[in-house]
Amino acid sequence: MKQQQRESWFIPSSARTIPAWEYHAHTIHSDGQTDMETMVNRAVACQLQRLIFTEHTEPDMHPRQDWFRNYADDVQEWRQRSATVIDVRLGLEVPVVDFTGTVVMSDEMAEQSDFILGAVHAYPGYGWQLQQLEPELAIDIEFRASMGLLDNRNIDAIAHIGGICQRFVTPFPLELFDEVVRKAVDRGIAVELNPAYHQPMQPYFDCCRRHGAWITPGSNAHGPEDLGLAYAQLAQRVSMTS
Repeated sequence: MKQQQRESWFIPSSARTIPAWEYHAHTIHSDGQTDMETMVNRAVACQLQRLIFTEHTEPDMHPRQDWFRNYADDVQEWRQRSATVIDVRLGLEVPVVDFTGTVVMSDEMAEQSDFILGAVHAYPGYGWQLQQLEPELAIDIEFRASMGLLDNRNIDAIAHIGGICQRFVTPFPLELFDEVVRKAVDRGIAVELNPAYHQPMQPYFDCCRRHGAWITPGSNAHGPEDLGLAYAQLAQRVSMTS
């Protein structure tokens, strides 16, 4: 996404209102539970104004090599069919694979996507063997991988900071979340606030506000019932602090 577009695509953390957007959703094109039609219909029923699908790019999630072309065609179809009621966009959730910001994404994917959501998933050097890690090591790996990810200029937003560590090993320190947010602000990259990982959301929201970060509402929606959860919680935070 071009830098000049970000002011209209992302939400200033100082905003007094939160637009009804969903920026983190999956379908059966990767590890979601249902098809795109069901997700779009649910988003419309929830009165969301924009829905960005963010399918995973890990090869082991896709039995067919041409999955991205099929995914892009599906998004294009639903964008056209739903244009009068919701803005449907093509995004990707791309995992970082080292500490220097390398992600799993082809040039074709980067060129055709409207939105690139960078994420720490499997840990560099350890994969998904996370339970064997000492808490201090897990925290260090997630922090360094997150900071490296922010050096990738293709990334528009960073997903669920500290979330893998938090879910599978140990709580991720808020002071390190703060450091990642500060670097995201410096790089012009938005920070996803995600209720699937950031609970309670208030301290994470406050951190973003303190540093003037752009934010994106991401519900990590793998089924229709999850759509709009991030928007709802962010709208509540704003109403409480306005």
